Amino acid sequence: MTNACQVALLVLTASCSSLVQLAPDPLGDLTRIQLTPKSAELLISDLSQPPLEQAFHAIGVFSDGARRDITQQLLWNVDNGVPGGFLTPGVFTTTNAASGHIQVIAQADAVWATADVTVRIDATIVDGAFPPSDPNLFDNTKPVMTGDPIRGPEIIYPSTTTIFPQTLPNTVFQLARGALNDAFRLTFDTDLLHVVVLTGTDRWETGSFQNVLAQSNMGQQVTVSIDAASSADPGTIYEGSPITFRFAKDAPDGPLYYWSAATSGIMRAAIGASSAGKLYPADGTCVGCHTVSRDGTAMAMGYGNEGVSALQTIDVPTLSSTISQSKLYEMGWATYSPDGTVVAIANNGVLVLRDALSGAPINSPTGKIVLPPGKFATHPEWSPDGAYVAVAYTSTQPTNLDVKTASIARLPFDAATQTFGAPQILVPATGSDNFYFPKYSPDGTMLAFVHANGSSKGAASAELLLVAAAGGVVSPLANASHLVASSTATTTATQMPSWAPFSGAYAWLSFASTRPYGVVLPSGGRSQIWVSAIDLANYQAGLDPSFAAFYLPAQDPTVVNNNPIWAPSTDAPE
Repeated sequence: MTNACQVALLVLTASCSSLVQLAPDPLGDLTRIQLTPKSAELLISDLSQPPLEQAFHAIGVFSDGARRDITQQLLWNVDNGVPGGFLTPGVFTTTNAASGHIQVIAQADAVWATADVTVRIDATIVDGAFPPSDPNLFDNTKPVMTGDPIRGPEIIYPSTTTIFPQTLPNTVFQLARGALNDAFRLTFDTDLLHVVVLTGTDRWETGSFQNVLAQSNMGQQVTVSIDAASSADPGTIYEGSPITFRFAKDAPDGPLYYWSAATSGIMRAAIGASSAGKLYPADGTCVGCHTVSRDGTAMAMGYGNEGVSALQTIDVPTLSSTISQSKLYEMGWATYSPDGTVVAIANNGVLVLRDALSGAPINSPTGKIVLPPGKFATHPEWSPDGAYVAVAYTSTQPTNLDVKTASIARLPFDAATQTFGAPQILVPATGSDNFYFPKYSPDGTMLAFVHANGSSKGAASAELLLVAAAGGVVSPLANASHLVASSTATTTATQMPSWAPFSGAYAWLSFASTRPYGVVLPSGGRSQIWVSAIDLANYQAGLDPSFAAFYLPAQDPTVVNNNPIWAPSTDAPE
């Protein structure tokens, strides 16, 4: 019988044997850990300052009653590593990247103890590119005027209640100045963050402060206040209405493929990118009305200039053609089957089924999908389970650029015979209603689609709606469609929805809209890509599941951008 504190290991080899005496475990009889301090608070007053440190000490209590300092012998961890962590045992070091509440865990095998650290940020940032005329204009002894319609400033981007994802590279806060004002103060507040930004212009880019905002108390509401002053009339501070927003704890992944007038081709962007690159084609040929397979590896598009549009499909990772436009297959809008082997194409309201690799028609010499007499369909969208293709369904033959009086319907698909059943109407059009561009959520349970009064082409009234995949209550996505700054806009031409393939706490829906974008596009009128967070639990509760949308940073605001298609990541060339 050996002593518990002494272990003898017999090592046998072919030539010899020996006894190796191992050192006793110095913490083998540890029963309890006492940490000091039990709580600590660190205040960051300058985001460019060196990291702050907080030392902890650990006293071990042993089974024989002995007590000694074991700080250097423990494993030190935190439950939230964004505000800070342990680079050396017992010393918590801030990252200066976020505020937050942190639990410290000091551990030795099954014995552990905790302490709390609170990291606060209370700092001022002066816009180096466009500093205020005089920072002293915001002397807090001066009177404050609220609600002045002439002098009062207003935050016009982002919209109040926006939910942003993580990884955004930047946010451009944009202001309506108010008369005479040449100095502005933005104040960002949460319970652990108070940052004042002083600038002399009507827009301020967050830069590196973006990550501090995004990662400080993720999910918590941020309030942004706005004040303005004038060096020509320095006696009063003019206060505007505050806005609120949040950052989700995650971010949608995968690239967004969209058409841009800058290149007349398909651009490739991402939520975390500050710019987009052209994906296809390499020359100046106009391509668009594109779609991507559910695994992100194949893309179909209309190819050709001067009104000629032929089907072109490519392998996204290599950009090599699979179906060449030289075959002159008619193309308007398309959708891939979930396994990517079949593509359904709508051209001026006529549906055709083709092999996704060869382009060969399926089930007939033309591949035409038979609809009831006098009926047409466009904007096809295959369900993730492959059981249905949703369409805009109408008695008025559409063009590839316009559809009228359409309902949302789905066509049952039999994979064994590769044939379609009779259309099932999910959202019927009545009167001037026009429903089009259906898009399935990643799990296939919901359909986002567009409603307009009258023709879809150039429809200023276009807005987004949501319905269960099998039909049911239709929920307007009013916040995503109409909330601009702190007001409701009725003519935002919101259309072409596309879901992000990833959903965390929120689903994410991109779309095209001609709404204003702050002072960058103050009157709107030019289609741009926007993204809204969607809380599907709110749909089940009968509430608007959408939130105010944010602008996709990677795009060029000087040109038209539309038809965003979200897809899983691939190794496509940059």
